[in-house]
Amino acid sequence: MGKFLYSLRFQIIPDENVEKNATDLAKFCLKHKIKEVVLFFAGEEWNNGLLSKKEEDIWFETVKKVKEVLQRYNICVSLNPWMTVLHCDRGRRFPKDRKFKPMVSPYGEVSKGCVSFADKNWQKYICALYGRFAKLNFRIIWIEDDFRYHNHSPLTWGGGFEDEVIEIFSKKIGLKVKRKDIVKNILKPGTVHPWRKLWMQTWRDLQIGVAKKIKESVLKSSKGKTILGLMSSNPVAHSVEGRNWKKLFKVLSIEEKVAHRPHFASYSETIGRGKIFSIAMLDIQKRLRPKNVEVFPEIENFPFTVWSKSDSSTWCEMALALFFGADGLLLDLFPFTGNNVNFEDNKKIGELLDKSYFSLNWISKRFTKDHNLFGVGIPWKENASEFIQTVKGKNLNELYVDPVGAWNIFLSYGIPACSEFQRVNVIFGENAWIFNEEEIKEMLKRGILLDGKSAKILCERGFGKYIGVEFKKTLNREESNYSIEVVINEKSGVLKGIYNSVNLMEEFNVFEVENKAIVLTKVITPTRETVGPGVILFENELKGKVGILISDFSKPMNFHRQMILHNIISYLYNEKIPFPLVVDSPYLFPMFFINGRKEVLVLLNGNVDKAKAKIRYLKKIKNSFLLKPLEKPVIKKNLNFEIPYLSFLVLYF
Repeated sequence: MGKFLYSLRFQIIPDENVEKNATDLAKFCLKHKIKEVVLFFAGEEWNNGLLSKKEEDIWFETVKKVKEVLQRYNICVSLNPWMTVLHCDRGRRFPKDRKFKPMVSPYGEVSKGCVSFADKNWQKYICALYGRFAKLNFRIIWIEDDFRYHNHSPLTWGGGFEDEVIEIFSKKIGLKVKRKDIVKNILKPGTVHPWRKLWMQTWRDLQIGVAKKIKESVLKSSKGKTILGLMSSNPVAHSVEGRNWKKLFKVLSIEEKVAHRPHFASYSETIGRGKIFSIAMLDIQKRLRPKNVEVFPEIENFPFTVWSKSDSSTWCEMALALFFGADGLLLDLFPFTGNNVNFEDNKKIGELLDKSYFSLNWISKRFTKDHNLFGVGIPWKENASEFIQTVKGKNLNELYVDPVGAWNIFLSYGIPACSEFQRVNVIFGENAWIFNEEEIKEMLKRGILLDGKSAKILCERGFGKYIGVEFKKTLNREESNYSIEVVINEKSGVLKGIYNSVNLMEEFNVFEVENKAIVLTKVITPTRETVGPGVILFENELKGKVGILISDFSKPMNFHRQMILHNIISYLYNEKIPFPLVVDSPYLFPMFFINGRKEVLVLLNGNVDKAKAKIRYLKKIKNSFLLKPLEKPVIKKNLNFEIPYLSFLVLYF
């Protein structure tokens, strides 16, 4: 792959120090191997809402001047307008010289500063804005992640329920409708109402229409010299909006070029085990976009500086992004407050980038977009929200279908995973709604692992005979005193009589088990009364194997459950697991990459305690390297050493 790109996001505000601040920024970049600057304008603290004509002129002249200075130092320059429809109000109001129509929430709340996607005046404004700045010939002009319907506080959930959007929807279905009727029907409990898909389609078409107009304006103004980049939020939230990722990237492409900034990490410091979210997000989004997309994951420490996120954590996230083949890193490390880079840096950010560069470049040379995760499949669909059945039907958050819970269990227990269909697939919770009958049948022919909720849903969908159980009832926490899971079969891999807790489960699903099924554990009360089976294995008439974890293996996690889960995976793969397993160490996350015939296992220690790598795999290790935060990679000849917190062990087979 070669060298990756440090792409620094930075804001220089309009004042008498523009040229000096730009010059100092250029010198800082040259000193710390930063080849590209992405200029913010009207961002965060210096944002007064959508721009008036006067504000636009001021920022345009500032950005133009800064770009000229940076280019004198051979720094590549891209642009990051900080708002499209605006992130949130925070006291901002529409400019007096622009006539904009505000966003409206599902519950009729009206934004003071965020605008409707359907507003024709705003569409003309945003296209003219992008077109004007595109005349300066930036490498990339980014579209901020406020290009969405969700998350526009103080609106509850977000916007997109304006009269203009409702009118478009009414024409689509041939019926005059009201906001409350739309909300009621798209959230209707039970069988999904046909309006939901049509409403999401309305949102999708509206957003794609705006994206197309922005692209046409940029293309015309720059004559193809500038491409567009899309910043995005969690795909789970975008699913509620009906986003079609490949169609959106296609619309935004200029001469078949487009860029993406995937969201994948928390803005502030989290404990190491939270990096599972980052791994899942990087893999899911990699499979949602076309291969020709330039990828610049966001490296952020909001609200900025090492007081928000440690250098070790920032380095770890930069490394993760490059293991997944990122073209560069979009560095959001400086505040927006407008201080000179030297006043703001205090040597810390420059030192971070300097110390990180060698190891990051090492990863970039060895991992490309052709390296793909392999393991148990945790499949997910971009249109998942179309299919989920709600229970209460009160809030759009009920349409979220999150696969990360399964990732947390498998990576924590040392089992590699990926987000594509595989020989053995994991379907947990509400994800059981999102696959059609043919897809479910195909998974049942292979190997499938379910939890209690997904098993219940499959029973309701008529698949009970294929998973070896019949659903009986759901016990809520206050309806039963279930508390203990006891091992009753040594095929589990642990001794009979071992106890595990189910005391923290909010509900427990009770099933009747077919005679041919193998029950590994059962759940009991403190008086040893049997409540129901806890873990079940079953081979169905399709010759596929099924595992069901009715008990929650995340509450709590322990070594007994790690062994049980490893044995279940072995059963589902007919005792021939095609990837390595990590045993003994907690939170030693495996990422098993395959590129052609090349296999490489990357282990990340998400536990504050040091860990030793104990691998169960048939193939021998050819080479191994240890990467500690901010240090150069070290060759290791065996596995008899400890892996520090937030460090990576790279094993070639």
